[in-house]
This record gives sequence, structure tokens and C-alpha cells, in this order.
Amino acid sequence: SIKKELAGHEPERDDLQRELTISYDEIAGLARAAGRLDDAQAAYEESLRIRLALAAKQPDNAERQRDVSVSHDTIGDLKRERDDPAGALAAYRDSLDIVERLASRDPDNTELQRDLSVGNTKVGNALKDQENWPAALSAYRQALSQAQALADSDPDNTDWQRDLSVSLEKVAGVLAIQGDRKGALKLYLDSFTIVDRLARLDPANSDWQRDLSITLSEIGMLKAKQRDIKGARKAFEDSLDIRQQLAQSDPENATWQRDLVVAMIDYSQVARNPRAVLSEALERTLELDRSGRLAPRYKFMIKFLQDRLARTK
Repeated sequence: SIKKELAGHEPERDDLQRELTISYDEIAGLARAAGRLDDAQAAYEESLRIRLALAAKQPDNAERQRDVSVSHDTIGDLKRERDDPAGALAAYRDSLDIVERLASRDPDNTELQRDLSVGNTKVGNALKDQENWPAALSAYRQALSQAQALADSDPDNTDWQRDLSVSLEKVAGVLAIQGDRKGALKLYLDSFTIVDRLARLDPANSDWQRDLSITLSEIGMLKAKQRDIKGARKAFEDSLDIRQQLAQSDPENATWQRDLVVAMIDYSQVARNPRAVLSEALERTLELDRSGRLAPRYKFMIKFLQDRLARTK
């Protein structure tokens, strides 16, 4: 490319070198979207190599250091996508180490404080992938503490409020896996308070509506396990109502159609007529498949629903 040629002719021009890293990231993004993950990783790693060299020349330049952090983070995301949780964890920790140094120098920088919370969350995700529950819980709790501080500092910042709800649910998810259903339910209810308020603030915001439906589903799951069938049914019905509205608002949105099927599966656990619910879920899934909107990784849902239906009276 022209940028690569210019950067090669003038390697001392840091601005051209940095522009070259952006080009490599764009190439990697296109390769990733096309499923060429080896090519994507190679491009991301070349971008990282250049950014490391630039950062080494200017160790006190926060922007150069943050560029390196972003590269490590992106490589971590790709490695997690490639089912390499150990590689992802190493990349996320490299990214977080840099953010921690930057944040310690500039503790009033809220962008860096948010980066800390996101970084700890990603470390937690990779640890969770490895089923290292205690370490994952520790990372998630650290992220929650940071998200809570930001949310408390500006209750009107909806992004930070949403971050807080996500962190609450990350901790809750691990507590549920560890058998602390009471502790998990409390955090899911705390998250519900936040996402319900956000959804009421802007009913047209589909992301917040979807967040609310997911939180309600998690609450329903825990209440069902606690044998609170009435409470579980109410939570699942509320989640199902939201997903039906989203699915009806955009019939071509495959994600929302699949979300609706998942909500039906959840609801069938406590529904008064589970066979009817599962039958509709199966028909919707088959229709998604017939129309080419059921991605290969979700085709297992057809057999899953057929088996579930066969076992349901």
C-alpha cells in the first residue's frame, strides 16, 4: 500500500509508522470478518510490533503506550474467538498492565478508569473460559469496584450505569456457578434496577431493551432453581414479552429472532403448556434455517428442541 511504502522510505517518521499500524488493524478487521483468522492475527501482530517500537522510543508518551494496550486487547479478543483462552489471558494481562501504569499516573482520567474496569472484565472472561472460578471472580470483583466508582461519580452517565450492570452480572454469574444462588440473585436484582431504569428512560433503545430481557431471564433461571416457580414464571414472561416486541419490530434481524427462541426455551421450564411453547420455538427455528438465517453454529438448536419436545408431556 502507499502508506506502507511511505513508512518504509521514512522509518524515522513516527506519524507515518502510526498510520501504518492503523492500516494493519483495518486489514486485520476485514480478514477477521471474512473468517481468515490466521491472516487477521498476523496483521494484528505486525501492528503490535510497530506500536511496541514507537512506545519504546517514547516511554512517557501515554498515547503511544495506550496504542500498545489496545493492540494487546484486540489480539486477546481474537485469541478468545479462536478458543485459545490461555493466549487470550496473556494478551489481556499485557494490556491491563499498561492501563494500570497509565491510570496510576493520571487517576482522575475517567477514560483510563473505564479501561481498567473493561480490562479486568476481559481477564475475568478468559479465566472463566478456563473454569478458574476463584480467579475469574476476583477479576470480576475488581472490575465491579471500578465500574461502581465511575457510576457513583456520575449517576446520569448512562454508559457507566450500563457498565455497572454488566459488572454486577459477571460477578453474579460466577457466584451462581459456585452455588451461591442467594448472592447471585441479589446482584442480578441490583442489575435489574439499573437496566430497568435505562430501558424506561429510552424505550426505543433496543440494546437496553435486550439487556433488560437478558437480566430477567437470568433472574428467572435462579428463581426456578430455588423452586420459586411463580417468581420464575413472571421473570420469564416479562423477558419473553420484550423479545417478542423486538422480534416483531425487525423480522429480518436473525439475532432477535434467535433471542425469542431462547426466551421460549427458558419459559418452557415453568410454562403451563410447555409443549405448545416448545413447538412454536421449534417452528421458528426451522423457519430461520429454511430462510438461511440460522448460522451454522446455531443449527444444534433444531436437534435440541426436537429432543426437548420429545421428552415433554
